[in-house]
Amino acid sequence: MKLNFTSLLYFQRTAEMQHLTNAAESLHVAQPALSRMISGIEKELGVALFERKGRNIKLTRDGEILLKHAKSFLAELDQLKTDLNESKNLQQMTVTLNIESAAQLIPVFLMKFRQEHPEAILDIRNRSLHHLHSQETDLTLFSSNEPIDSPHTVTLFKENLIVIMPKDSTYANGSRLSLSDLATAKFIAPPKGMWLRKTIDDLCASAGFEANVVMESDNPNTVREFIHAGLGIAVIPQLTWYAARGEHIKMAFLTDDKCYRHLNLSWHTDSQLSLVAVLLQEYIIDNFWEFVQNAASYNSPLL
Repeated sequence: MKLNFTSLLYFQRTAEMQHLTNAAESLHVAQPALSRMISGIEKELGVALFERKGRNIKLTRDGEILLKHAKSFLAELDQLKTDLNESKNLQQMTVTLNIESAAQLIPVFLMKFRQEHPEAILDIRNRSLHHLHSQETDLTLFSSNEPIDSPHTVTLFKENLIVIMPKDSTYANGSRLSLSDLATAKFIAPPKGMWLRKTIDDLCASAGFEANVVMESDNPNTVREFIHAGLGIAVIPQLTWYAARGEHIKMAFLTDDKCYRHLNLSWHTDSQLSLVAVLLQEYIIDNFWEFVQNAASYNSPLL
């Protein structure tokens, strides 16, 4: 017979008990079957593993060598099972969230979720729109020009796009302007590959010009400082980018059509979400819009 897990386990039990009948009873097998298995191992290895001593049996020198390796092998196999179970449990408690939009708000937003579910392991990633449908992530927060109607996506809310500029800028004497007024402006915009950048490029194209992007950043605080330094203007989401507004920044609403974006949550389609992923999915759907409104109104009255 071939050496395998079962034969080594039966051999180890027999060697430890030094009694075929007792070993067979503890293994819940017939004694003749156990004897045949031991004989098969001896035949395969070409050595005697036991010698009889009265009603008991005793390991030979070769049997002791096999027992040493059998114990090591079976212990490694047990550890392998333990490691795999731990890995499986860890995967079940891990949820991967890809953030393409509103990244600055997520750390604070997730604080309450972490308090309610301390056992959850959050794997937060920040990838561009090219990775929206990657199966590496459970959930993805992203923006789009229009609401999305899909079994695996929900549109959380719609927010207007506004223009922010240095306080002494001449682009907006009032509180409203059109995109065509910005045809000669220097833009500070997110990098290419971000959905907000695509939205800005599309809007400018519809207004008959290509945005003159002189600096790129998807960090609202950085954009604010660039504008404060007089380096350009920016088209930003009104609520989720509230951090880009400030004392030395002027804001204007856009009068053009479709100067808005939709924030969406999607989830992968090829497998069922884990329990912790479902909990985070429901938490975002139920709470993110209210959180954004409160955060924006608390940090700036210019809504």
